[in-house]
Amino acid sequence: MYITRSEYIEDTWDEFGVEHRWKNAERLDVLTTNRGTFLEMIYRPNWGIACYMDNAIQSCEVDESIYHESLVHPVMSSGPVHHVMIIGGGEGATAREVLKWPIKDLNMYEWDKGVVDIFKKKYPQWAKGAWNDDRLTLYHYDIFKMITVTPLQQYDVIIIDLFDPDESNLPQWSMLLYHIKKWLAPRGRIAIYSGIRNVLVKKQGYEVLHDIISVELPELEVTPYKVFVPSFSGESTFLLLAPPTAEQHFTIPSHLTSPIWESYKVFNW
Repeated sequence: MYITRSEYIEDTWDEFGVEHRWKNAERLDVLTTNRGTFLEMIYRPNWGIACYMDNAIQSCEVDESIYHESLVHPVMSSGPVHHVMIIGGGEGATAREVLKWPIKDLNMYEWDKGVVDIFKKKYPQWAKGAWNDDRLTLYHYDIFKMITVTPLQQYDVIIIDLFDPDESNLPQWSMLLYHIKKWLAPRGRIAIYSGIRNVLVKKQGYEVLHDIISVELPELEVTPYKVFVPSFSGESTFLLLAPPTAEQHFTIPSHLTSPIWESYKVFNW
């Protein structure tokens, strides 16, 4: 454990010509997982502990609930749910929000066991007990290989919490969404994290995905939405894919209410 406080430089907005210099930061853990992920757990005064992967912020304990509640609850509240699948979500917070619902089972595919292990052992404030829930089963498989096989069961809800979509990883997203339909139950729904809005790019991540979805899953209605996450210095975007008649009924306590949900669907540029 690193106990010397120093400056932590976050340069994930290099294209904006911006870097964050966090003063009096404390490096709690620095490691490279077996999957090659360079992971840093950084304490920053007033913000608490944040997780960085390859110098890009992934989650911060002060505001991670804004992100994870926004990813999970709109799709979970849009119809009956018994079986749920999560792709990604190594901190355990996505599972935490799913398990607030009275579901039968949750299968989570997170290929980087090293990420899961450090959050299990040292940072349980993200999962808040989700790792010990009997309904959760973890699989440390590469989803881009697993998705091509016929699943043992189909899912009412699939939640995808992976990397930002752009033109460089388009083939991976195309393959995933092509095969995912056989994993989805009739009238099933999907929620996808679709990247941070960036005024400098010609095509936003959610627009890249929308083009694929319109071909691979045309029967589902696509609702883009966004939420400002202070730790990300921008708006996280998501896609809700659901049958056209689906409506949200927020019954699980969270920051989401019907008026807030409506505001998240309004884009100002």
